[in-house]
Amino acid sequence: MEAEIEWYVTRHMDLNMEILLEFPVRVAELVRKLVEEADSFRQECADLSSKVEKLIQLLRAAARKVGLYERPTRRIMLEVMKALERALGLVKKCKRGGMLKRVMTITTTADFKKVIMYMDSAIGDITWLLNVSSTGDERSGAGLPPIASTDPMLALVWEQVSIVHAGTPEEKAEAAEYLGNLARGNERNTKIIIEEGGAAPLLRLLKEGTIAGQEGAATTLGYLAGNKERVRQLRTDGAISVFAHILSSHATSMKVQLKVAAAVAKFAELDDEAQSELASQGAIRLLVALLAHQTNTVEGADNPVSIHAVVRTSMSQLKSTAIKGNNSQYDSRVQPVAMAASSVMARMRSAAPPSIAENPSSSSARMNVPLRQSSRAHRDLEDPAVKFQIKVEAANALWKLAAGNIKNCKLITDTCALLCFAKFMKLSGGELKYNSVMAVKEIAAAAERDPELRRAAFKTNSPSARAVVEQLLKEITNENGEPELQVACCKAIGSLARIFPSPAELPIRALTSALANQNQDAIQVATEAASALSKFASDENYLHLEHSKNIIQEGAVEHLVLLALNFGYSESQLSAIELLCYLSLNVPDSESLASANIIHVLKSTVHANQLSQLFAKHENARPLIMDAIAKLEFWQLRSSSFTVDIGHDRSDYMDE
Repeated sequence: MEAEIEWYVTRHMDLNMEILLEFPVRVAELVRKLVEEADSFRQECADLSSKVEKLIQLLRAAARKVGLYERPTRRIMLEVMKALERALGLVKKCKRGGMLKRVMTITTTADFKKVIMYMDSAIGDITWLLNVSSTGDERSGAGLPPIASTDPMLALVWEQVSIVHAGTPEEKAEAAEYLGNLARGNERNTKIIIEEGGAAPLLRLLKEGTIAGQEGAATTLGYLAGNKERVRQLRTDGAISVFAHILSSHATSMKVQLKVAAAVAKFAELDDEAQSELASQGAIRLLVALLAHQTNTVEGADNPVSIHAVVRTSMSQLKSTAIKGNNSQYDSRVQPVAMAASSVMARMRSAAPPSIAENPSSSSARMNVPLRQSSRAHRDLEDPAVKFQIKVEAANALWKLAAGNIKNCKLITDTCALLCFAKFMKLSGGELKYNSVMAVKEIAAAAERDPELRRAAFKTNSPSARAVVEQLLKEITNENGEPELQVACCKAIGSLARIFPSPAELPIRALTSALANQNQDAIQVATEAASALSKFASDENYLHLEHSKNIIQEGAVEHLVLLALNFGYSESQLSAIELLCYLSLNVPDSESLASANIIHVLKSTVHANQLSQLFAKHENARPLIMDAIAKLEFWQLRSSSFTVDIGHDRSDYMDE
């Protein structure tokens, strides 16, 4: 038996629940049998026997109980087995033996008191476990189990998770909210909830619970996703598939989908692998659907127009026209439209789910469409504040999914997301506009790294690309714009520098105007504008020569000189110096560069002590400056020698 007990103790976390609960009963019955055979300490053995009998009853009740909370059950069964092991060793010493054995195995009353104390703790733990696993009126105040006497938070988490696992719908909603309050901003509580198996019942509640329960579960899961490790633990429990199910369900409350979208954003932000898994589960398409819900992306149209409305309008127009003429003319003109309408309706019917088309007489087929229509109607009547907030969270989630992930950016641009972002950038403000700009910035950054994405998503004749670029430029030139948004817009335009054909007047003019404002609150905007223009003038851009000339023509040199000599902002200086170097290398004969004495500007910065640390971080900066200085000096020397030669030729001609 000792070997079996040792095996049980070492493997208790891996045993199935049936063996986990049955084996302690066998050991307890063995203890009871040995107590009856004891020859010494009969009174103490009788007291121990009563405790063992009560423990056996509780263990059998636990074995019959359906839906026990597994994590505390395993912990408690381990402590029960340790108590039974001590009791078994003690009662074995009470059997008749020789004098030598009795001397070598000294047993005292204190030993029985200690074992009885362990048995009381085991009884208290099992009683608590049965109580928290009960529902409704069967549940009483759980209190604190002996096993958690040194860590009350553990018992509190166990109690609330058990309610989420086996409580009534109202109790589950309250317990989920309670767990959220425990997890919010508390890393230790978050760790306890996840390690004690709280994620699985929360995910089940999110998938199958009431609206209140789903909201509480989604909120708590968002709090639990506090870092990359926690996100991976939640992913292991199947969180992402549940999120996809909630986002795809028309019957789910938009308030619940709002919370889930926020959780999706946290998952994508904290874990790169979660980005890919969410995309594989279709989260991007589902989020775009939420983003585009009742969002009109067609300019000049106030309301979305359906195929039915188009056909109905065409029929009405033709009918009114035919009434003015003769009947034969009416018939000849209406017939093609009627045929077109029939064709459209036939295609729509053919696109219906097979179960409905094949079994039109079944009750599920008759009820499915009305249910879907009623759920959509209910969503249309949802609180406008909720519908707006779900767009905010959907845009935020798409931003996080796009960050640093080219594949996800391709999936996003294959939808109407860019048009939605452009619409929100134009008409909205606050978080929705901010999230839209940030999402566009990430997509543009991915397009800069991936030529295929750049060619597919940002073609010059693409309506979505035109709309997005237009809003980016408007935000950059907005005098009352927020600097943080303008910085993001400058970065996006810089990332898209290679999509603009020459002369690229609009983006270059917008970025140059951003250079002009070098106040303290807008200096970062000017810095990013200079960095963006550098991507137009860099030799990585095929049209860098033409773009460099246009940058100079727009008057950027004067602003760049001021920014390059502003020694209070080293990063701003570096951006301006980089662009001046590209302009000097590409257009060394520019009169604007000569009149601004760019050689002197570059020489004064390359030896500046304030920039020495910055040059150490950016190893290519100093060589770039030296190349630009050499190019300008060579061109000046060439120009001066050319002028001298012309002067000599003229003097010789005059002498002759």
